[in-house]
Amino acid sequence: MSKKSLLQRADEITSRKTPVKNKYGTFQQNFEDAASLASILTNSTITPQVVNACLIGLKVARLRNGYHEDSFLDLHAYIAAFEINNDESGREKI
Repeated sequence: MSKKSLLQRADEITSRKTPVKNKYGTFQQNFEDAASLASILTNSTITPQVVNACLIGLKVARLRNGYHEDSFLDLHAYIAAFEINNDESGREKI
């Protein structure tokens, strides 16, 4: 049996064919919750899309320090989440 590639594993994690909710909850709910908390902490309005974009930026910034497989998996997930959240919610993209 051949080892799955990084993109194959990332696709399995974020695939719409698998249950939307995992042990961490749904992408949409997590980003909405994070946006609510960030809004309180910063006393400004933070949207789920901005939270998502910041997490993408964080993963890219971490990759400047070298290859980390988990960072690439997370980056794929955050990019997929952005698409999923916007496709399903009808909200505007950043």
